[in-house]
Formats: sequence, C-alpha cells, structure tokens
Amino acid sequence: MQKTIKNSFSISGVGLHTGEHSEVTFHPSPANTGIVFKRTDLNTPEVEKIIKVDFKNILKSELCTQIQNDYGHKVSTIEHIMSALHGLCIDNVLIDISNSEAPILDGSSIEYVNKIKNIGIRELNENRKIYKVLKTVSYSDGESTIKISPSDNLSIDYTINYDHCLINNQNFFYNHLSPEDYENIISSARTFGFKKEVDELKSKGLIAGGSLDNAIVLDEQSVLNNEGLRFKDEFVRHKILDFIGDIYLLGNSIKAHVEVVRGGHWLTHEAIKKLMSDSDNWKIIDEFEDDSNSSSIDRSQQDKEIPISL
Repeated sequence: MQKTIKNSFSISGVGLHTGEHSEVTFHPSPANTGIVFKRTDLNTPEVEKIIKVDFKNILKSELCTQIQNDYGHKVSTIEHIMSALHGLCIDNVLIDISNSEAPILDGSSIEYVNKIKNIGIRELNENRKIYKVLKTVSYSDGESTIKISPSDNLSIDYTINYDHCLINNQNFFYNHLSPEDYENIISSARTFGFKKEVDELKSKGLIAGGSLDNAIVLDEQSVLNNEGLRFKDEFVRHKILDFIGDIYLLGNSIKAHVEVVRGGHWLTHEAIKKLMSDSDNWKIIDEFEDDSNSSSIDRSQQDKEIPISL
C-alpha cells in the first residue's frame, strides 16, 4: 500500500551550494499526491510555491539535483531527501522549504532517515504504483554509461573510477529489498570531494556551505575528516545513495536492474528521460502485481499506522 509519514517534523541546516540556513518541514499527505515541495519564502500566490517531483521538472545541473515549476521557481540539492523517501518507501509527503536549497546536513541521508523513523509511517488505503521496465534502455556520455534493464525488483550495480589511492576502481552491488537494507547499507554514506577541487569551487563562489562536517574531503593521500571513513567503499555507496534519490524523480519507484559506470546526477536524469520517452519501455503496475494478474487487496480496510523499527 502507499505510505506517508505519521506526523509533521522539521529539520534544518546549511545549504551546500548557497551556504544559507535552510529548514524543511515534512507533512503527511493523502494517497496519489506524490512528493511535493512548497517554497514558503516566496511572496507569490500559493500555486506558484508548489514544485512537484516529476522527471519533466528536472533542471540541468552537474553538482546537484534541481527541479523547477512552470513559474520558474526551483528547489535544489534534493537528492538526499529523495533518496531517504525512496529508501523508506514513502510515496506521499508535502515538504515546506524555507529557500531554494535543502540542507546538506552531514552529507548523507541518515538524518532524514532517523527523523522519519522517529515520527513513524502511516499506510494508506491505496495500492502503491511502480514503474516496471519492459525493455532495456541505455544512455552514454563519453566513458559514463547507464543501462536500465527489466527486473522483478530494483537492483543497482555501480562502478566508479577515480585517480586516487583511496578510491581507484570501486564497485558495489545493491539489491533494494527493504527499508532495513537501505538504512544499514546506503543511508549513512556521505558525499565526497577532493581538496584541490573544493578549493577551486569555493574560489568561484560555489559550495559556499561545504565543510568537513558535511562531506568527505580527500587530499592527495588521505581523508582529511577526523572520523575517517564510515565504510571502506563509502564513495561508491554514496553514488548509489544519490542514484536512489535521482531515480525517484520518476514520481514512483521502479522495478529494474541498473548498471552504472562513472555515473552522476545529469547522467541519471538523461537516462530517466530516455526511458520515459517511449511508453513501450515501461508500464505502471501495483507493487506486488505479477506479469499477468493484479494482487487482490481489501480496499475496505482503514488506513493503519506502521511501526518503523528498522
């Protein structure tokens, strides 16, 4: 069944790129409303404040994920929020946001996950809808590739390659079978950068909020963060975290096996658009529907609260 959160909650912090304080407040939402952001800082009619999560609303960006409504208002750096919601199977939520950028927090999605766990999840009286991939779709840009193939669940085979002694070639296979898997394996992996590149970006006025509190930073030989790495392969795990958030811009979860080599936000966004450009590539099904029959669910039952002890 579709799910939302039990009650409202807020979380705040600095925006990675703007360096400005940002607060997001999550509210329960009815079935079939999806994930919706609302810019509470705008002095405009209510309809202009609403930015719905939809792949058609994606804005091009290399450094983060951004979406924009028909009135030109956007929200950015939403990939970790989207990843937490996707990982915990949250289908419907309204998110008030105090400016254009979500807080980066510790550079992972674990703080969002913990807040949602603490507040609880409510199951709604409506079947959960899933995109089922029917045909293999590939998208490439130079040495970067994504291949999306039919599968009975979401699995991700991700490979990265960096010329750094602590990364080099890393590969990780993640089978997204439960919220527990997402929390324990993926959610605490942090974003990362290289000191030389960080210094260059800051000199250009970018990543104004970036610090060792919200990212792994590497010099030529080592990790500069005092706590070190949370996983030896934290780098590729974070790439999977981002991908789980970015693929949720479809508006529904997806059944597919995905192979990614040297991926990034924009590569995922372009692969999504290519997948959706031909309706023969996919169909929408109920989550537990098999290839021929819909699952039988008693719709007369009342909405019920679900304890979330992950």
